[in-house]
Amino acid sequence: MVKKFNLTERELQVLEGINNGLSNQEIAAQLFLSLSTVKFHIGNLYSKLDIKNRTQAIKLLHRK
Repeated sequence: MVKKFNLTERELQVLEGINNGLSNQEIAAQLFLSLSTVKFHIGNLYSKLDIKNRTQAIKLLHRK
């Protein structure tokens, strides 16, 4: 997935948090980031993965 979508390590960490059902605030606390930084990375993920929400992100991750 990393090469296909050109995701950064941090974007992958945020995506993992989304996949684990964490809120933005919980992801921020876990990764020692500000809430706005997490939102920035989520915006990048949505753009790179061509998705519009968390549900689509999770579906994309679990697609075979």
